[in-house]
Amino acid sequence: MARIQRKVPAAQTGRARSTEAGGAARRRRAVPLKELVRFTRLLSTLTSAGLPILRSLRILADQWPPGRFRDAILDAGDLVEEGQSLSDALAQHPEVFDELYVNMVRAGEAGGVLDTVLDRLAEFLERTQEIRQKTRSAMTYPTVVFVIALVVITVLMIFVIPTFASLFDEMGMELPKLTAGMIAISEAFVRWWYLILGVPLLLGVLHGVLMRRNLGYRRRVHALHLKLPLVGSLVRQSQISRFAATFGTLVSAGVPHLEAFEITRGALSSEPFREALDEVEDEVREGESIADALEGVGLFDDVVVSMVQVGEETGELDRMCLRVGSNYEENYARRLNDLLGLLEPAMLVTMATLVGAIAFSLFLPIFKLLSEFGTA
Repeated sequence: MARIQRKVPAAQTGRARSTEAGGAARRRRAVPLKELVRFTRLLSTLTSAGLPILRSLRILADQWPPGRFRDAILDAGDLVEEGQSLSDALAQHPEVFDELYVNMVRAGEAGGVLDTVLDRLAEFLERTQEIRQKTRSAMTYPTVVFVIALVVITVLMIFVIPTFASLFDEMGMELPKLTAGMIAISEAFVRWWYLILGVPLLLGVLHGVLMRRNLGYRRRVHALHLKLPLVGSLVRQSQISRFAATFGTLVSAGVPHLEAFEITRGALSSEPFREALDEVEDEVREGESIADALEGVGLFDDVVVSMVQVGEETGELDRMCLRVGSNYEENYARRLNDLLGLLEPAMLVTMATLVGAIAFSLFLPIFKLLSEFGTA
C-alpha cells in the first residue's frame, strides 16, 4: 500500500485558529460516522482486554472491506509499528479521525488511561450518531410529502389542466375567473417550466456553494436562522448541546481548556456560535472564568452559565458540561419532534388546498354548464 505523505499533528504545531480563508466549510468526514463508532467501540474493547495497540489495529483492519477507512487503519498500524504513538498515527488521516478524536486519544495516552478515554469517546460518538439519526428520521416524512406535492402539482399543471382547457375551448364555454386564472397559470407553467423549476434549483445549488465557500454569506444565513421563530430556538439547542457535550468530553479526558475550546469550535456548525467561542477562548486566556466568558457573548442561557459556574467552583466542570449536553440533546430532539408535528399537518393541508383549488377550478365550468341544462 502506498504510504500517505505525513503531516505534523495539529496539536504539536500550535494550530492557529481557523479563519476559514476563502470561506471554506468545516472538513467533512470521509467515512460514515457509524463506521467510526464501530471502530472506536471495538478498539476500546480490545484495549480494555489488554491487547497491544498494534495487534488491535491489525485485527480491526480485517473487519473492514478494502477502502479508505481500512487503508487508514492499516497505515496507522504501520506508523505505530515504526514507533509513533497512536494519536500521531491517527492524525495523519484528518479526513477520518478529526481533531477531537486525535486529541482525546492523545490525552488518554498521556494519562495512561487510553482504554477509559476510548470508552468515553465511543459513548460520545454513539450519542452524536443517535441525534443525527433522530434528525434524519424526523425530516424524512416532511421531505416525502413535499416531493409528492411538487410532483402532483407539476403533473396537474403540465398535463391535466391543458387537457381541460382544450375541452373548454372546443365547447366555446365562458369560463369563470378562477378557471381562467388557473388555465393562465398552467399555460405559463407549460411555456416556462424550465425557468419555474430550474431557477429554484439553481438558487438552491448557488446557496449550497456559497454556504460552503463564502464565510460572510454563511455567517449572515446562520445569524438569520437564530432570529427565526421556532427555528432559532432549535438551532440554539443544537449548538449548545454540541458545545457542552464536546467540551465536557474533552475536559474529562484531560485536554487543557484552551485547546478544548479550539477543538470544540470545529465541532460547531453555526458561525455565530463558532465566533462566540473564539471570544470565550480569548477571555479565558486573559484570566476570565469560563462561566463569565460564556455569559458575556450572549448566546448561552442562564442555565448553561450557572451549570458551568458550579462546575468550575466544584472542580467538576466536565461532569456539569456533559449533563448540560445530555439535557439539551433531549430538549433538541423533543423540540424537533414538536416542530415537525406542526409542520406535517400544515404541509398536508397546504397540499390538499392547492390540489382542491385546482380540481374545483376545473370542474366549476362543468357544474355551471350542468346547472344551465337543468334550468333550460
